[in-house]
Amino acid sequence: MRRRTKHRNRRRSGIGLPAAVTLCLAASLLLFSKAGGEEAVQQLIDHLAGDSGFIARAVSLELGLSTDTAEVYAPRTAAAARNESANDPLAESAYIPHDASNDAPVLDAADKAATITVNNETSYEVDVAACLAADTAIHTTDDGPQVLIVHTHGSESYTPDAAFPYTPSENTRTTDTHYNVVRVGDELQKVLEENGVPAVHIRDIFDSPTYSGSYDRSLAAIDQALAEYPSIKVVIDVHRDSILADDGTAYKTSCTVDGVETAQLMFVVGTDEGGLYHPNWQQNLNYVTGLQYTLNRTYPGLMRPVNLRTQRFNQHASAGSMLLEVGSSGNTMTEALAAIRLFGQTLAADLTGA
Repeated sequence: MRRRTKHRNRRRSGIGLPAAVTLCLAASLLLFSKAGGEEAVQQLIDHLAGDSGFIARAVSLELGLSTDTAEVYAPRTAAAARNESANDPLAESAYIPHDASNDAPVLDAADKAATITVNNETSYEVDVAACLAADTAIHTTDDGPQVLIVHTHGSESYTPDAAFPYTPSENTRTTDTHYNVVRVGDELQKVLEENGVPAVHIRDIFDSPTYSGSYDRSLAAIDQALAEYPSIKVVIDVHRDSILADDGTAYKTSCTVDGVETAQLMFVVGTDEGGLYHPNWQQNLNYVTGLQYTLNRTYPGLMRPVNLRTQRFNQHASAGSMLLEVGSSGNTMTEALAAIRLFGQTLAADLTGA
């Protein structure tokens, strides 16, 4: 999928109270220091800097959240990611536990909803807590393939690196399946099957030599696969994003997981608002919202916000359909493969109940 953006200034609001509190605190510490308490002030600052609870509460105050919220989102320091409206090269939200020493699960849907962002490009209202509370769990059976992997834009590729050197076209595409998103689909299929989830992978290129009509061609292949394998419960259309500035600069969406540079992932959910038949879009949104919550908790920073759109992206073909953006054209294949492995392991565990 492609995006282009112009840079413009953004105004920030809602910081009056935090600014006033900070100013008063700074003034008090300065006066105390002048009165001979410099050493004590330094000790206090050192103590606060190492107090994760104090930092979490400060973040909550800055973001306007209650300090007893189980999890909060705070801006990432790395500027590799870009916000969904693609206005500025801003960092996405990263998951930060409220209390690092408390690993107890969050069971309340309202608390879970506080950890999830949906960038809603439709006129429909979205209640994330209701999405999470809905019973949309999908479980595998012992009968046939469970997951279908497809690529409507199979020629989408990544920035070359030492492990995957190739010459992409001007728009970072190639029909060589060793270097485009089909290779990412190969890895996803491998991980799923290693974890007990049989999968079918359609490796056809539907957007070349003609980009127009690619969704029609991929839909025909999806319908054929669903008819051949009625056991399929989840359909994943694997893409990579493209975020370009006016000067052609390609941005990457990345995070670090266990010390490994990893492409970020994003669910794109289609609706019927564009006028096309799509009766199960809410069910699809409920399902990926649950996956998003699990992924946020398991791999903080891996997921970009869920993107709800007016187009349906062939997701009417089956309940359990999703479009998954694996990184952007600014990422490398190495980073994309690292991300899809994490996703595949999480999806397999969710489907099998492991």
